[in-house]
Amino acid sequence: MAEDINLTLPDEDQKRLDRLAGVRKDEAVWEHQRKYEQSKRRYLGEDALKDTGSAVVWWLTRNDEHVAKTVADLPLLAQLTSAANDTDIPERLLELLPNRPGGPWTPDIGTESADLPGSEPSAADHLSGFFGATGFTEDDDRRAMLARQFSQLIEQHNRHETAEDLLRRFDPPRPPSPETGAEPAPDPGPPAATV
Repeated sequence: MAEDINLTLPDEDQKRLDRLAGVRKDEAVWEHQRKYEQSKRRYLGEDALKDTGSAVVWWLTRNDEHVAKTVADLPLLAQLTSAANDTDIPERLLELLPNRPGGPWTPDIGTESADLPGSEPSAADHLSGFFGATGFTEDDDRRAMLARQFSQLIEQHNRHETAEDLLRRFDPPRPPSPETGAEPAPDPGPPAATV
């Protein structure tokens, strides 16, 4: 039988244990954020943006008082779902696109693939058209952020080339820093937004 036992922990060991506890807490928070983001991407990719019809229903549930605006936004929703799923815009919706004067749809901005005669617009072309239609100009940082999010979503559906194409076009690597000559750290992007 023992009474009045005291244990003394050296300061260095206490600091080490405190740091380990902090790392474990950070890891738990990161894991929850990662699972939340995966869940959100799965929801958007497999449910909300599965096709144009699903996107319209999803949009109406969030904006049910704006039916006329939703109808007017059908071309945008078609382009968005097309880019998210790396598919062509359905034929029945092509005539709704504003810049389609009786021929195949081409994006507003000049791109290598859009300049080739007879070439089909790529997912990056569709996304570019979406950005233009929504007012995201070339110098708007939100274009790169959204492109990264679309790329991650598309990567989840094993469309690796398309995901890389989106990053190459809208979020290219930064040039080396002039002071150090080293490449800057990659931008992790903004925290995931709530949908």
